[in-house]
Amino acid sequence: MKTFNLAFRNARRQVSGYVGESKDVMRRHAEAMDCWDCEDVLQLGIDAFDWLNRADEAIRRDINSGRLEYDPRIDRALKSLYARWLKPCPFAEQWIAVQEARGFTVRNAARFRVCCEEARAIVDDDDVLDNDAIVELRDEAIDAYRKGETVEFGESA
Repeated sequence: MKTFNLAFRNARRQVSGYVGESKDVMRRHAEAMDCWDCEDVLQLGIDAFDWLNRADEAIRRDINSGRLEYDPRIDRALKSLYARWLKPCPFAEQWIAVQEARGFTVRNAARFRVCCEEARAIVDDDDVLDNDAIVELRDEAIDAYRKGETVEFGESA
């Protein structure tokens, strides 16, 4: 009977160790998957931000070339999209902090944070196009561009 009891006690310890390790492994696995989800969401945000910047640049290029007439509603629409893009950022920042507290390195966190800073600067800059002097300079730059007195994006003089 002693052998049975010793074997049973050892089996019980082994099963407990196995179950305990399995729980820890599953917890760590869930945390790692959460980190991957975080990275994926951040990448979606980065991609959306890049597309928004591309749209902004294309619109400016069309205005500068005369293919599109400048309308202040364009600036308001772009600013509105940047503001909308910023809405999930506080949640994303908290999610990044959770991952970093767990010891993970969130591979695209730095780039995402740069996007947040740039978007905030755009949204928070209320007076950029409302200032008469800047509007006048903008109009002069557009006229100079149309007259061929400027260098186009990506071209060298």
